[in-house]
Amino acid sequence: MNLNKLKKLSGDASFRNFYRSKNSIIVYCIKNKKSNLLDYDAINKILIKKKVIAPSLISQNYKKNYIEIEDFGDLTVFKKFKKKKTKKKNNIKKILK
Repeated sequence: MNLNKLKKLSGDASFRNFYRSKNSIIVYCIKNKKSNLLDYDAINKILIKKKVIAPSLISQNYKKNYIEIEDFGDLTVFKKFKKKKTKKKNNIKKILK
């Protein structure tokens, strides 16, 4: 996989790097692979089981340090709150439904 051909996305406070491919997100990490890939996937599975919207695993190659997950697009919770002038508590309830 050539990550240079993919669009790099802003990440989180981990050692993971996120890249957008045509229809998915590639989560790439070399350092602390267990906590940054395996645990990330496990937490997403728990969230999905509890009916919280989280990206599902599409494929994985832990030996090559990446997983592929669903791409929810560019809309973030922050952008959604900024866009609407309603109360944040109501927006959070709608997002979690």
